[in-house]
Amino acid sequence: MFEDPKFWLLVSFVLFVILMIKPFKSMLIGGLDQKIEEIKSNINSSLKSFSEAETKLKEAEKQTADLDNKIQELLNSAQSQAETISKNIVDKTVQAISSKEKNSLERIKQIEISAIQSIRNQASIELSQLIHNYLINMPENEKTLVLKKSLSELESIN
Repeated sequence: MFEDPKFWLLVSFVLFVILMIKPFKSMLIGGLDQKIEEIKSNINSSLKSFSEAETKLKEAEKQTADLDNKIQELLNSAQSQAETISKNIVDKTVQAISSKEKNSLERIKQIEISAIQSIRNQASIELSQLIHNYLINMPENEKTLVLKKSLSELESIN
């Protein structure tokens, strides 16, 4: 058995394995410990990044809420200004219409008075001509009668 090369091959293999277990074990455990530390480091940096991202998200949400409030304020202000401008335009339009209506009524009255005066003048002229023509063509004795009658009517009026 001690002379059999297989026996010595087996003994040397067992000794080799026994001698190599400790360094291989420490190398294997050291590599695993290093990998564990690397994974812990990655987890910690991920958690840190996650908390930073949460903080930034909260800040962005706050900014969004602030912007929404500002937008709503601007919309309310714009609506208020639009209502004020609209009311001013309506008031000015009503005033302009009222003024133009008043001016138009005054112009209509002036035109009416002018037309009546013109008609009166024309009627007076034509009546005078009719009376003049009637009196010219009237016989003398009738002229005297008409004149006396007119005088008596004038006296009765006074």
